[in-house]
Amino acid sequence: MLRAERFLARLLLVLLALAGAGFIQQAPPKKPPGLIRDTGVAEGKTEAEAVIKKEYNPLLAEQNLKIGYSYFKKGNYGGAISRFQDAIEYQPSLVAAYDALGRAYEKKGDKAKAVAVYKEFLTKYPDSSKASDFKLRTSRLEKSK
Repeated sequence: MLRAERFLARLLLVLLALAGAGFIQQAPPKKPPGLIRDTGVAEGKTEAEAVIKKEYNPLLAEQNLKIGYSYFKKGNYGGAISRFQDAIEYQPSLVAAYDALGRAYEKKGDKAKAVAVYKEFLTKYPDSSKASDFKLRTSRLEKSK
């Protein structure tokens, strides 16, 4: 019995040496199923509570706005909408982002969401220089439904 134990011990050492030298490849570790990537959800928060609020950053807002315009010109209204929404999150008072977001929803054919964007802006910034323009667009879209 002692001989068999020595043999197994030597075999184990040889296998470990081969694995360390790269002769035996190990399978990559598997990801656990249902991995939660969002820290907030992992901590037990609901998805609504776990939404990450973007920090005020006019530079990133402007970059997202420009990328959104590029998507808009190419007819990718879904991509444009996403970028315009990001721009608003980075700078909530950016009039051009609301304007572009409403127009993108109009081009996409979603008049209800366009009206919602314009009304949200009017609620937040009723004294803006664009308020009268947004009111006209809202009334035009509501009539065309």
